[in-house]
Amino acid sequence: MNTIELVFSIDNYFEKLDNSIKIILLRKEKEILTYDILDTEKSKKNKLICLKQKQYQMKIGEIWQEVLGSYKDYLNLKTGHPSGLDILSHTKKVAIELKNRTNTDNSSSKKSNLDKLAIFKKSNPEYICIYANINCDTEEKTIKGSIKKILHNKSEIEIHTGYEFIKYILEQNYISIIDFVKKTIDKYT
Repeated sequence: MNTIELVFSIDNYFEKLDNSIKIILLRKEKEILTYDILDTEKSKKNKLICLKQKQYQMKIGEIWQEVLGSYKDYLNLKTGHPSGLDILSHTKKVAIELKNRTNTDNSSSKKSNLDKLAIFKKSNPEYICIYANINCDTEEKTIKGSIKKILHNKSEIEIHTGYEFIKYILEQNYISIIDFVKKTIDKYT
């Protein structure tokens, strides 16, 4: 169970984060490929590389959810939460649907995720509801980041991207946390 610490300690946060990242990265991966009549040894080798990369990207998304969802007053909702969202802060009144990249969701998935945020907003009007993307399509856009507001199903949703979002959650610690996460990922891969 994820509880909110009364006094935040960056050292405790890093210790817990190290363990979480280790568990995520060392988890066994699937290596069974789907069958295709036209498979060749070369294509099977390439499919395995793609499968491993996809699994790695999914683990990176899970790591980001842990990094942000275990920081100070935020809760990582993991899977199975009734809201279907990724991160909540009851003290800061923030609800977040998190994506690693701006192209992670196709248009129907994005609509479905915005729908979840709008439903949450209607039931909890005092909350800021955020559809967040860690990475944009270029380094420049990611570093610059952005925050904009939209209306979706008559509910105000904020769209956060890049460093603007990371700073919004991790505040003045964002650089040291990003450095820590990079080093920890390297340590376990």
